[in-house]
Amino acid sequence: MHRLALPPVLALALDLHLPSPPAFTAERSLITDEPVFAKGRPEGAAEYVAKAADTDGQHLALTMQKLQQGMDRPFLIWAIGSSYTNMLGSGEFWQRELPKRFPKTKQVEYRKMVGNSCPWQYLRGWARHLVIPDQPDLIITYTIGNPADLEKLLIELRRHTTADIIVPSIHWRERDIPLWGQSENAADQDVAAVREVCRRHDVEFVENRRDWAAYLTANKLPVPALLKDAVHQSDYGAHIINSNILAHFRVPQAFSYEPASREKQLEPEKQPDGSFTAKFTGTRIDLHGITAPDGGTFRVLIDEKPASESNAWLMSYVQPDAKNAKEGKGANPRDQSPHGITLGQRIVPQTWTLVMTSDSGDYTLTGSVTGPDGNGNAFKPFTSASGQILIEPDLWRRAERNRTGDRFTFEVKPAVLDEVTFKASSATPFVLRLAQMLSNGDHTLRLVPTKPGTATINALQAFQPPGR
Repeated sequence: MHRLALPPVLALALDLHLPSPPAFTAERSLITDEPVFAKGRPEGAAEYVAKAADTDGQHLALTMQKLQQGMDRPFLIWAIGSSYTNMLGSGEFWQRELPKRFPKTKQVEYRKMVGNSCPWQYLRGWARHLVIPDQPDLIITYTIGNPADLEKLLIELRRHTTADIIVPSIHWRERDIPLWGQSENAADQDVAAVREVCRRHDVEFVENRRDWAAYLTANKLPVPALLKDAVHQSDYGAHIINSNILAHFRVPQAFSYEPASREKQLEPEKQPDGSFTAKFTGTRIDLHGITAPDGGTFRVLIDEKPASESNAWLMSYVQPDAKNAKEGKGANPRDQSPHGITLGQRIVPQTWTLVMTSDSGDYTLTGSVTGPDGNGNAFKPFTSASGQILIEPDLWRRAERNRTGDRFTFEVKPAVLDEVTFKASSATPFVLRLAQMLSNGDHTLRLVPTKPGTATINALQAFQPPGR
């Protein structure tokens, strides 16, 4: 039998001649019959210390700039994935460690969306509805799935955000024990393929699986020693994963991009008529200003047209009704629903409701303004009668579990502001997102006074995602 050939650095770290993991017997849960292990650091094992390679951090240029220089808002992290992501915590690690290492970073905000065993395939929908509207500084996804689906997810994020992205390889689990000493792969993850997808899109790949194995080997621990059941990381295992990610928050010899190529501050020009103008390249523009009791109000024009005429839209989360059918122990309507909607043409802002009309995937779609807009089936591509809404079967998870009467709602709203006001009871700094989801190209911004008053604009900030 031929063993897989690994890159030299991985062969060295993983060591294809690792001994078989030590025998281990654990108590089993009386409810699930899964092994139950200690949550803390394994007895007798050394404290875990994550190490960084010379190139680690090369794709985190904006992250490092923001953390080192500080920001006038919280540093925003979005995490999407499965229960593996969920068990990394709710941001406590980052809220503790980042300010400790970067004193100018005062606040860290952490948001997450996870689904039971949710692979990259469906995360693309959640990215579209939740992550992209929030425009985070950093995105972490820790789960499994087809590398081709990871690539689709990364392409979507790269087209619509300037966020840095981190993807760790999956930790060792009981199902992987037959691969110990044979391959770097997991039973359900082709590590080399994931690594290559990340390389193609300048995404920070974390060799978590390699370093996890090295710790087990150095401390003569069995694979289950860092697990809380057959597959999920223990609390200490989560600490190891988070530490491996944190080790990449460093300044390497060279970054893969210049921060200003994605986010750039601009100074607007004040015109004789009292308006402010600027040219920018990208999909989003923010205003950094200061309010005042005598502040004025301005109409927002994008490309010399009212901002409301821009073809720029956002969608809210596709919300399953709490009374939707549930199938299986611990089932959640969230995990048997359309995760992503695609917008078509002639968009009208409104709330949409999808109602299942059979147990075999049939449904009706109705808009609060458009009205009835067609009938579809969850297992077939759908375009609404008006052309506004497209639904892809690839982004509808576990449609076979949906039942007659199940309901889902989502809102489509403009991704632009029609006006901005500087009037407030006191002088207060503020940051306002004027527009996002614009076409990724050259644009003009004009702020036209509609109510007299002052306007203090410290800067405009343009965002140009690297994907096209």
